[in-house]
Amino acid sequence: MTAQPSVSAYHPLVIWAARFISWIFHPLFTGLMMMYYIVFINPTIFLAASESARLVKFLTFTSNNFVFPVLIVLLLRGLGFSKSIQLDTQKERIVPYMASITFFFWTYYVFKNQSDAPLILTDMCQGIFLASSVALVLNSFLKISMHAIGVGGMLGLMYVVLASGYAESAWPLMASILLTGIVCTSRLIVSNHTSAEIIVGLLTGVGTQMFSYWI
Repeated sequence: MTAQPSVSAYHPLVIWAARFISWIFHPLFTGLMMMYYIVFINPTIFLAASESARLVKFLTFTSNNFVFPVLIVLLLRGLGFSKSIQLDTQKERIVPYMASITFFFWTYYVFKNQSDAPLILTDMCQGIFLASSVALVLNSFLKISMHAIGVGGMLGLMYVVLASGYAESAWPLMASILLTGIVCTSRLIVSNHTSAEIIVGLLTGVGTQMFSYWI
């Protein structure tokens, strides 16, 4: 018998939307969104800081938590160590994880030693560092969803902001809950992640942000 071609259970428009959402909420982009909210959107965390001081903080975070990790991934792709910048296999993720952990820790260390850096900022950076460290360990056992870690971290941060009294309302937390559901559903549609890998990633992101806040 001739094998029948597999047919996706989802409409092509749904698949396109899921892929678009996956790109927009790539974990590195999610980290930038978290930092942008802390520095520029939240009305109280950097209330007394000048615009130039805020910009310096944001650019410091961007260089260490976005630019350098992206350069590492592109370098590995150019040298043939990975087949895609999507890092589809657990083996391809080992070096980017290790490099990102280094950059993330440096960001945390820099802000921790700046007297004008709010505690919630250093806690956020510590949480990102811990999340990537946990992901590296768990990567030996399952292909944990980096997207779920990212939105989980965002969700955890919004809870911390609300619990710390920095939020005037609960809308950032509610928006994060909605985005978390959309992104995790999108990854189930267009990636080969299992539900368990999505859930573990989500718990890792939320848990490390809350842990950093509580310690």
